Amino acid sequence: MLRGFIAILLLGLLWTAPGQAQPLSRAIQCSPPVPRDEPWRVGSGFMMMEDVARHLNTSAPSLPLRPVRQTSKAVPTLEITVARPPWLTPLEWRNAFFEAVIYPDGISPVDLRESHLQRGTVLPPSPDDDATTVSALFPAIDRGWWPSSWQVVLFLCLDPTQADASPLRASGRELRVYARQPLFVSTLRLSTTAGLLTVLAAYLTLAFAASRIHARQYEHSRRLLGAGAPGAFAYALRPTVIAQDSFGFCSLSRFQVLLFTLVLAGVYAYVMGRTGEMPNLSTSVLTLLGVTLTGSTLARLTEGSVMHTANRLWLLGTGVLDPTPRLPRWTDLVESDGEIDVTRVQALLFSLFAAIALVVSGTGDLENFTLPDQLITLIGISQAVYVAGRALPRDSAKRLNEEIATIRSAEARALAEADDAAARKEFETARNAIASSLRDVFGERFCERRLRGLQPGDRVPPPVEA
Repeated sequence: MLRGFIAILLLGLLWTAPGQAQPLSRAIQCSPPVPRDEPWRVGSGFMMMEDVARHLNTSAPSLPLRPVRQTSKAVPTLEITVARPPWLTPLEWRNAFFEAVIYPDGISPVDLRESHLQRGTVLPPSPDDDATTVSALFPAIDRGWWPSSWQVVLFLCLDPTQADASPLRASGRELRVYARQPLFVSTLRLSTTAGLLTVLAAYLTLAFAASRIHARQYEHSRRLLGAGAPGAFAYALRPTVIAQDSFGFCSLSRFQVLLFTLVLAGVYAYVMGRTGEMPNLSTSVLTLLGVTLTGSTLARLTEGSVMHTANRLWLLGTGVLDPTPRLPRWTDLVESDGEIDVTRVQALLFSLFAAIALVVSGTGDLENFTLPDQLITLIGISQAVYVAGRALPRDSAKRLNEEIATIRSAEARALAEADDAAARKEFETARNAIASSLRDVFGERFCERRLRGLQPGDRVPPPVEA
């Protein structure tokens, strides 16, 4: 009976001999393997997932590891900062190789199986003498909507120094130690939704406030459009309504502030939802916000009526200027004095370029987001030229003020000398000459029919609100 037991034992050993082993699958490739007809050298080995699971089931982590964090990149990327073990020299540390795997949290370390593990793609690190930050990509863990909990394992591999390399070697590097740490991973869908909802909530809040502030303007638009007029809230959803100034013009500087505020709020919410941390803002983002806010503030300081108060009152009193609120338009962003302002076009275009860059690149790394210095300088120059253009007296407004002063003087003389034909002729000449200037400055608010029939002393009663 003893002989039979020995025979069975020998058959079992022969069955498990290396030559009879079945090939394993799902290997962690540390580097391209060397062809079989060439001698073994560094780079010829690889580690099987089954070996990894077996090693994790039978050993304990001993590598010092700092908290693992998820980056905001679209592909799930983990940043793992690991400190150099004291028994490792700085030279060996710089030549170390890392591999990373991940498995769902809640699985006991002694019950790990090959099917539980997912290999990460480790990007080439840039180590220093004391610590190394490793970035590992795990595309397969971003599934569904809700966050998930995982265990992250980082392996430290070194070149074998002994003749008989360890069976746990990978690409000629011997597995020495590893670290394990739990991590809560957010999903791309949830983070993107958080960013979009933040932008939507902020915009709807501004639209609601605009619907209250510009109620009189909306009533005027409803009278103009009739049955086809949108609701008050739908009217206030237009960016031109939110970004208009006190005179009913869509302000370019306010539109820029609105654009960058909404874009930055959405990107910030996305990054915070993706990483679970409040991100820092890069110098480029702060500079961009500073330039636009400064431009908007200076533009508000130069904001004011193009007309002298006495002249404006005369236009409203005679009915030549429509007292109803002006409706903002998209063309206000690029129009000035009835013509296209190239400085406005330049400022608008480069602001759009910067906002698009912030969405495309800032979502991946908001803290290190950078804009070319030339682009920031160009936006700053455009803002300066835009503000300077608003501060300088406009030729059309200056000419219109002079013409209104002339017609007011002619009207006063015609009233004082009612029988003087020359005085009346002077008034009619000034009245006919002012039409083109009023049309350039006030556009659709200019009542040309009223001007043609205007007589000295004519005034209209004040409007009565419905």
